[in-house]
Amino acid sequence: MDTNASGTVSRGWRTLTRGDLLRFDRADFIATKVFLGVAVVGAVLFGLTGPILGAVNGAPLQMSYTTDVPGGVTLPRGATQDGKATLKLLLTDATPAERLGQAIPGLLVAAMTIAIAWLILQLLRSTQAQEPFTRRNVRRINTIALIIGLGGMLWQLATAFADNAIYTTDRVPDLGYQSFEATFSPFPLLAMFVIALIGEAFRRGVVLREDVDGLV
Repeated sequence: MDTNASGTVSRGWRTLTRGDLLRFDRADFIATKVFLGVAVVGAVLFGLTGPILGAVNGAPLQMSYTTDVPGGVTLPRGATQDGKATLKLLLTDATPAERLGQAIPGLLVAAMTIAIAWLILQLLRSTQAQEPFTRRNVRRINTIALIIGLGGMLWQLATAFADNAIYTTDRVPDLGYQSFEATFSPFPLLAMFVIALIGEAFRRGVVLREDVDGLV
């Protein structure tokens, strides 16, 4: 193996530059498309098919809830408790409305996954065609950002409504909850801003390309 002054590495019949190690080649495109397909199939199976089959078969409705830990519970050595525990709850007499409420967050995730996978696939196609910097791709990236940011916050809100609808029934032990409680994570909004920055970089690339084309 020889290395010349320009930083080019010669390995037998193949010549690689250092930047080529991170280059997205044909195998990477194929692997990404396969991953997108797996994600879409998983979203359909777990987000769409799962709740429907559960309702048809009358399977117990599974959810989690947080309750107070009573005193006197034996804990492992060196462990301490904060007074709360998250438990799994199986409702054998769930109503259709409760099943629908618990299914909505999964349906949102499935719809978001399918939409994002489709947009990424279009980005991959334009990149393979050597046309990454287009205004259409900028819109695609910004759309992905909005789906992740707003869709993620909507998923959290839908989950809170679905859980609180069951918490208020007599079938769930007293949790010490307020009339309505929800836990929100800022991660979807942070992800939206990061992806929007990528979209802005692409937009600037489009402007630069149009300026260059105008000089030719």
